[in-house]
Amino acid sequence: MDARASIVRARWWICIPVALVVLAIVDAAVLAWHPHPARLPEQFSSAYLERYIDDGRSVRPVVVLGDSVLWGYRLPAERAAASLLARTVAPVPVMNLSYEGGSSVNSYFMLRDLLARGVRPRLVVLGINSKETNPADSAYDRLQPALARSVAASIGPQDARLLATPPPTGVAGVLGRSVERVWALYRFRVDLREALFGSDDASLAAKAALATLTGSAALQAAAHRPTAEKFLGTYDLAPLAPGNVDAFYLHKLAALLASERIPTVAFLTPTNHRLLADYIDAPEYDAKLRTLAAILRARGIPVANFDRAVPADEFFDNDHLTARGNVHLAALLAPLARRALR
Repeated sequence: MDARASIVRARWWICIPVALVVLAIVDAAVLAWHPHPARLPEQFSSAYLERYIDDGRSVRPVVVLGDSVLWGYRLPAERAAASLLARTVAPVPVMNLSYEGGSSVNSYFMLRDLLARGVRPRLVVLGINSKETNPADSAYDRLQPALARSVAASIGPQDARLLATPPPTGVAGVLGRSVERVWALYRFRVDLREALFGSDDASLAAKAALATLTGSAALQAAAHRPTAEKFLGTYDLAPLAPGNVDAFYLHKLAALLASERIPTVAFLTPTNHRLLADYIDAPEYDAKLRTLAAILRARGIPVANFDRAVPADEFFDNDHLTARGNVHLAALLAPLARRALR
């Protein structure tokens, strides 16, 4: 026993170079990883976003910018409107850069980042959701964290005053950024976890499976069925104030698209008027839609009003579309996209 222990102690140093070699091999594999997803995952890092964007340099893609409506909330990627649209504009590739929490603010900085990284979109498909002009909306003045990190160096003093997007600070933030620069496995940790295990961890997945087996999932779904009251305050019907942050960046986005001469298919997001009739079926709501459309049209960008274009039974809630609703939205976008690509 003592002899065996002494051999192990004598060879402990072998473990260190072996571990370093293994880490180097894993890092090389991670660096060689170039995913081409139909859309961004639910959770993604700035490193993943930058790699995804960089891979679009040579293909001149159709770029989709918007929020969870275009991302395909509650649906597999292949059933989202952007994926369905990709089939109609093939062989032109489609890069779906929409996500939960998208807004005019996010679309503007995303487009700026694309252009700065050498991606020249052949066409931009742009969703405009009027609820995001509400200062109470979570995306009103906030950049998605991964995007915020990617564009941090280009955020000027005015942007810093308007945006509520603080970067990681303190010793932990500095240390994390330092480690990310030299260790790819750490840099892509969020993305690898999502690729391997999905957005839910094992405990949540087990809990969901148990809820389905016991029938409690159906009861929870019934309890969370959307009602009009749940969306009280979601839509701000007041005219856009001069200091409205989302509208400010919509102006900047329109100006950027026009100055770069990028063909654009812009549309006002479909809304469930049957659900929200008591709150939004008012002249003030339609006036706001006209104001948003006018911001883009003033720069020569055509805008399609899809606000009432989708039937109420094709919504999950106030604005998220079912699979059939996504088919409907893709069918509305397809002729506009094909015309713009000619």
